[in-house]
Amino acid sequence: MYLNLSHSNFKGLVPRHLGNLTSLRYLDLRDNYTYSLDLDYNFYNYNHLLRIDSLGWLSGLSVLEHLDLSGVNLFEAIDWFPAINMLPDSLVSLKLKNCHLTNNFPHHLSNINLTSLMLLDLGINSLNSAFPSWIFNSSGLVHLDLGSNNFSGQIPESIGNMIALSELHLHSNNFQGLIPECLGDLTALLKLDLSFNSFEGFIPRSFRNLTSLSTLKLGRNNLNDSIPLEMGNLTELTYLDMKFNELRGSLPETFCRLSKLEMLLLHNNQLSGSIPKCVGELSNLVILNLYSNSWDGFVSEYHFVNLTKLTGFAISSKSDLELKVSCNWAPPFQLEYIYLKDLKVGPGFPKWLLTQRHVKFIRMTNTSISDSIPADWFVSILLSQASAIDLSHNDLYGELSLIAAAPNGLEAFSLSNNRFSGEFPAFVCNLTSLQFLFLANNRFSGEVPPCLGNLLELRDLDVMNNNLSGTIPLSLGSLANLTYLNLYNNNFGGKLPLSFKSLIKLVVLDVGKNNLTDILPPWTGEQLPSLRYFILRSNNFYGEIPPQLCQHSSLQVLNLAENQIMGNIPHCFGNFSAMISSDNSEPYEGFSGGGCGEMIVSDAKGHELIYTSTLEFMFSIDLSNNNINGEIPEELMYLQGLLNLNLAGNHLTGRIPLMIGKLGKLEYLDLSGNELYGPIPQSLSDLYFLSHLNLSFNNLSGKIPTGHQLQSLDDPSIYAGNTHLCDNERMWFYAGIGPGLLVGFLGFCMALLFISSWRNA
Repeated sequence: MYLNLSHSNFKGLVPRHLGNLTSLRYLDLRDNYTYSLDLDYNFYNYNHLLRIDSLGWLSGLSVLEHLDLSGVNLFEAIDWFPAINMLPDSLVSLKLKNCHLTNNFPHHLSNINLTSLMLLDLGINSLNSAFPSWIFNSSGLVHLDLGSNNFSGQIPESIGNMIALSELHLHSNNFQGLIPECLGDLTALLKLDLSFNSFEGFIPRSFRNLTSLSTLKLGRNNLNDSIPLEMGNLTELTYLDMKFNELRGSLPETFCRLSKLEMLLLHNNQLSGSIPKCVGELSNLVILNLYSNSWDGFVSEYHFVNLTKLTGFAISSKSDLELKVSCNWAPPFQLEYIYLKDLKVGPGFPKWLLTQRHVKFIRMTNTSISDSIPADWFVSILLSQASAIDLSHNDLYGELSLIAAAPNGLEAFSLSNNRFSGEFPAFVCNLTSLQFLFLANNRFSGEVPPCLGNLLELRDLDVMNNNLSGTIPLSLGSLANLTYLNLYNNNFGGKLPLSFKSLIKLVVLDVGKNNLTDILPPWTGEQLPSLRYFILRSNNFYGEIPPQLCQHSSLQVLNLAENQIMGNIPHCFGNFSAMISSDNSEPYEGFSGGGCGEMIVSDAKGHELIYTSTLEFMFSIDLSNNNINGEIPEELMYLQGLLNLNLAGNHLTGRIPLMIGKLGKLEYLDLSGNELYGPIPQSLSDLYFLSHLNLSFNNLSGKIPTGHQLQSLDDPSIYAGNTHLCDNERMWFYAGIGPGLLVGFLGFCMALLFISSWRNA
């Protein structure tokens, strides 16, 4: 009897009377679920429609051969494994993928009935144990999938006895140690996936025996040896993934034997040397990813001579690498995905690129191109069909204001760090699918067009370091999905738009170094609950710091420096819970995920520093160069995650809080140019990470504390302008000068007398 109810959208509890179908040989209930795409994380959320609370009814299926419950929720079925183990030897195929299985899973069993299994799939669950040794009783297994679980420890040598295996999937677990040499005994293997684990050391040379292997995935481990020459024996390989390891040395010439290879993923390793020209003979290559290694020398047209099927190419180098082709080179391929970074391609815009008519993704950054962009190709190819364009960190120039573009599917667009000039490119207003727009560090001028408010999908907008002027468009308040807004260092005037109250997802707001004139906005604490980085520095904001600002419990960076702010520092600053312990802070996805170029500028350690991917680790308060008065509130000492505290150039009075030593992670402290008095707290010496300290030009008095980190901060300018401060060691030095001179003078006179008497003799 055969029963297939898969993909039927059934829901609810699976009826136990299925166990009455005693003649059933094949039962398939898989994939009765709905799913939705989480756009923020590009991840599918599965809604399991079917569930089983007990598998006891399986005992009635005495002749069952195939059981597939993939996608059925078995979380409540704590008897799942004993029930399945009671099935007869007739069971040859068991699929329980994505069933919410948890820890009710034995590592070792003395009595196992599943000896006839040929296929076992337990992937995408939460099983947590060492490698289950009872599996070795099923010596006829052809397909074994334990991927995407929490298995740990080393893979037992006994796996080398599973000689019938053609597919072995152990990816996305916590396996560690060396990859067993005995895997080379599994000569029937067609697919081997060990990716996303913690394997270390070398790739076993015994792999040379796996001559039938078509897929080998070793990516996302800690392999740190060279690629063995023996890999050239795997001539049936079509898919080879060794990305994100620490592989070193050169790429062996033996790779050129892999003539069937379609996917070669070697990115994010430490491979070096020149790339063999014979790579160009791998005529079946579709994807070639050599990104983020240390290649040197040249990549020439000979490297691509027979790559007629190539649609994706990625390369970058931490060493000196140049793409050197003739100016009239016509590539044999049509690329859809182009990723060129940190290598020399220019100075001219590459003409071969103009032959590529199917580009869907291009990132060509830091490639030494100093030229204008060919407008026809840019509009007709890139703007019409690409989903992502990143040409940042070059020396591209020209005006873009006359370019016209129709609505399309472009989602990410970055021209940052170039020399583009002229008015803001209004054509971007038609790119209605745009999520990321980066035009920072160029020479754009004029006003930002209000039509930018039409980009309702926009998440990141960065126009920092340009010459933009006028008021900030009110229409930006319509961008309800905006998480990152950087307008730093332009010439914007007017006020901070009240329409920004609608930007409830905003994480980064940087309007520093403009000409904004406004009262310090009290509404941000109530209306912008997600804000973590708030920069208003170097404008004309005035008034007192509103207590509503303290509602920003997630705040990591607050920079109000160089404005006209007055009044006291609110005691409620102690409510910035993200600063109380940096360990409590959730990383901002844009920075932790690499993003497309998110950055902010911070005046830390005496310099203007640009923070990109490291910003998630920055915790800072900068209120310097305002008119703030009153005392430093003790509540600031609760913020033990702070790395940077700058209160310089104000009118603060009172004493430095005795508890300042509680700010144990502080690296930068500047209290200079205030009216602080009294002694410097000894607890300051407890700041072990302090690398910049400035207490100059106050009214401090007493002894300068010593010990620990303060011993290395010996620059006298740290304490300059505090006339009542004294250094204890220096006091003893100067106190000893008087008696020392007297004794020394007497000794000198006695010596002269002795010399004189000797001469007379």
